[in-house]
Amino acid sequence: MAEITAEEQIRLNLLSVLNYDTAAAAKAIAFVQDSQLKYQIFIQQYNRVVTESEVVAKTIKAIQEATEALALFDTGTE
Repeated sequence: MAEITAEEQIRLNLLSVLNYDTAAAAKAIAFVQDSQLKYQIFIQQYNRVVTESEVVAKTIKAIQEATEALALFDTGTE
């Protein structure tokens, strides 16, 4: 049996964190795009969201917050 790849592990972790809600997981996977940085930021933001109780709504809010946080990692020079 082949080992789980890093990308598969990220997706498996997202599915688990999101209580196996496939709609929420699909949104999170689309955002994370198998990036370890995006994954870590998403998880941290997801755990901070307290204004939403439904998993998909909480996921959408976490993606919004994570997108803002990612701007801090923009290495482009101006």
